[in-house]
Amino acid sequence: MEPDRTDEMEEPELNETALRILNLLFILNSSSVPLTTEEIVSDSDVGYGSPNRASDLKKFKRDREKLAERGINVKEIRPAGAAQTEESLWTIDRSSTYAALGAISRDDADALLRAVDECLSRQDIPFRRALVDIRQRLAAMTSSAEAGDAVAGDLDTASPAADTLWSAFALHRRVRIAYVDARGLETQRVLAIWGIFMQHGHIYYVGLDDQSGQVRTFRGDRITRAWRPTGSYTVPAWFNVRDYLFLPFDIGSGMATKVTFSLPIGIEATEVRALTKERGELVRDEQKKRWLWTIKAGDVDAAARFGLAHAQSGMRPVSPAKIVNAWNACIDKAVTLHG
Repeated sequence: MEPDRTDEMEEPELNETALRILNLLFILNSSSVPLTTEEIVSDSDVGYGSPNRASDLKKFKRDREKLAERGINVKEIRPAGAAQTEESLWTIDRSSTYAALGAISRDDADALLRAVDECLSRQDIPFRRALVDIRQRLAAMTSSAEAGDAVAGDLDTASPAADTLWSAFALHRRVRIAYVDARGLETQRVLAIWGIFMQHGHIYYVGLDDQSGQVRTFRGDRITRAWRPTGSYTVPAWFNVRDYLFLPFDIGSGMATKVTFSLPIGIEATEVRALTKERGELVRDEQKKRWLWTIKAGDVDAAARFGLAHAQSGMRPVSPAKIVNAWNACIDKAVTLHG
């Protein structure tokens, strides 16, 4: 009979120190601003936050030393004129942590540049922000200023937490984030990311938000910090990220208004999908040989401008009178300005 090997099969306990150091690296690397001593040593999710602050400060010092032994240097920042009693700020010293540009030859840089370009040509790739950063450095080495300029804007499309968020999404792990809303209010929440999309120069993360208990959408550049992903989840079969794409008139003050536009019946199906982003209700009106597209608009004036921008495709406002009047007002304004 085989001996009972249950004890041998159990997973070993995680090393608390190693886990704390890993968490520290995560929050420093994914924060858009340096973190204060208090923010770090009071954070129980990282591995500090005990009743003994002096002990946590010692752990933090030892953890920085351990990271430095592995080539990851955490530097202290004290603003000019700061008193000795003021809190220090901490961040990763990227200049001493990451390789210098001269570490590879120009020929190698050319080869890497082509490889990075091939990756960036694909949609929805993980670690896009890191690749864009690498590409800019390579372009500088190869004196390819024109190529570097082409992707410079991409750096603004994601927060420093982007790599962590991509990893959380790919592994289906929940991730704690710090998020600053449009009013400047910062909150912390745990997000199970169900989908990611890019629109109007920004990356958006869609998923179940623990604070509201609802599916919410978060703009990437407003995520200021991300912690190490933990805990698993499953994306529901009914979820479709297309349902959460924004249109220019989605956001507005007051109640949303249902507006209806018409499109020619002969318009290509691919063009209809591109215009509507498969949002709202699309009905075929055989009698008048047209498509009727009904969707909620948070800003009716913006909806009228959107329709007018696609007038060459045959888009016209149908109802209610509010959208028709807004459409006509846009035309009148254009005629006055350019008449």
